[in-house]
Amino acid sequence: MGASHIYTLGARYAGDYNHLLWELEGIYQFGDWSNQDIAAGAVAVGLGYHFATLPMNPQLWVRYDYASGDSNPGQGDTRGTFNQLFPFGHYYLGWLDRVGRQNIHDFNIQLAAYPMPWLTAIFQYHHFWLANKKDALYNAAGQPSRRDPTGQAGKDVGDEIDFRFNVHASRHQDIFFGYSKLFAGDYIARSFPVTPRGLGAQRGPDVSPDFFYLQYGFRF
Repeated sequence: MGASHIYTLGARYAGDYNHLLWELEGIYQFGDWSNQDIAAGAVAVGLGYHFATLPMNPQLWVRYDYASGDSNPGQGDTRGTFNQLFPFGHYYLGWLDRVGRQNIHDFNIQLAAYPMPWLTAIFQYHHFWLANKKDALYNAAGQPSRRDPTGQAGKDVGDEIDFRFNVHASRHQDIFFGYSKLFAGDYIARSFPVTPRGLGAQRGPDVSPDFFYLQYGFRF
């Protein structure tokens, strides 16, 4: 691969009115990638509501995230895969970090509540599907993890759930714990893993990864 030059233009508008919350973000990329021109983009739309009068002070968000992919990767004069540049892991596209902001659609719902003054609870649900079925599935680091060059594996990446809890133990101490699981879609079972040497020899496996974590933080 030759040299690349990526230029990114974007704008974001967010606000709230009478407990109604919203955000809208649009990004366009251009430049050159080796011998191809870049024409890519991403969109994030969110609508939320703060139920200030209900117990536990809940806040509900419904969001849609899109980042473009390439319909014919590595071919033609134009590269359409969005480059997420300096990604912020976990929060936006699930805590498993299996999905990055490249070649993806993500419909997601988030509910946050505060059962106690010292406890924050957050639940997220994500439904992922590819923007272009011949392009790869990219992880949170921007690296391709799975691909089917024929497109026969489809677009259904799967559904992820995330539970997160933050116990604010004291002014200086926090305890975090949570659980995440990706219910793998047909694309995971039918696509090929991407290895340092190229595509793996066999499709699959049909794996639904999950993890539990416990973390302690101290602020000086």
